[in-house]
Amino acid sequence: IRTAPELRDMAKIEAAIATLEKHFDVIEQTLAHQPYLSGGAFGFGDIPLGSFAYAWFEMPIARRPRPNMERWYQQLRARPAYQRCVMSALT
Repeated sequence: IRTAPELRDMAKIEAAIATLEKHFDVIEQTLAHQPYLSGGAFGFGDIPLGSFAYAWFEMPIARRPRPNMERWYQQLRARPAYQRCVMSALT
């Protein structure tokens, strides 16, 4: 987003996305069995990835459907502290 299109190394970007998708497979499977990464309730395990999830889901990019991650992300978005501390303009 910050790099001009003509300066982007698309091969590196695509390789990074492929690696990320493998990690997201693990997260998607975990969230298929529990509502939060921390288990049955929101906890410390949800915070680091929750911060990253905001940028991932709000960037105007194509992404594979991940219904469990999307559900989890919507749960985070409903939290006032998440709204206040994480949901700021992407620059």
